[in-house]
Amino acid sequence: MKSEEELVEESLNGNHASFELLLRPYRQGILNMAVRMTGNTEDAKEVCQEAIIKVYKYLKNFRKGQSFRNWFLKILVNSSYDFLRKRKKSAEIIERQMNMGLPRNSDVEQKFLQSEIREKIQVCLQDLTPKEKSTFLLRDQEGYSIQETSEVLGVSTGSVRTHLSRARRKIRRRFQKICENKEVRA
Repeated sequence: MKSEEELVEESLNGNHASFELLLRPYRQGILNMAVRMTGNTEDAKEVCQEAIIKVYKYLKNFRKGQSFRNWFLKILVNSSYDFLRKRKKSAEIIERQMNMGLPRNSDVEQKFLQSEIREKIQVCLQDLTPKEKSTFLLRDQEGYSIQETSEVLGVSTGSVRTHLSRARRKIRRRFQKICENKEVRA
């Protein structure tokens, strides 16, 4: 079994099989994180694909001794931020179309339909900023330590604690409202 450093070096020399071996242990965890960030599997696959392309493109910038997993996750989180910004812009365009009386694309509606529990969770996560969401998902869903979360997101441990506290508070408040009002959608 080759070390990550060897696989990185071979990948940099154009060995695609080594690149595949380098990514293999992280694929499912990365997909799970992307699903939580985006809210559905199809969007998550798109984000993962984009992140893998960036990993390949910027592998030469990976520093020896650094955690490849954390570096990969940082790229994934940033790709998720980019995707969420684009999706927000698309949602604003759709909203404008609806307000102008233009027909709404039924594929877009189908894409966002989910089970009741999943919707409640997504509704709670909607109140979070991208930083709060990624911090919450890394820390509470993925089980990363404060220090690991700090490294992945490139922020101080104090920022991680602040974002995590805000995220938990917002989720708690929103979930209580949902349960009281039997609210399913935002």
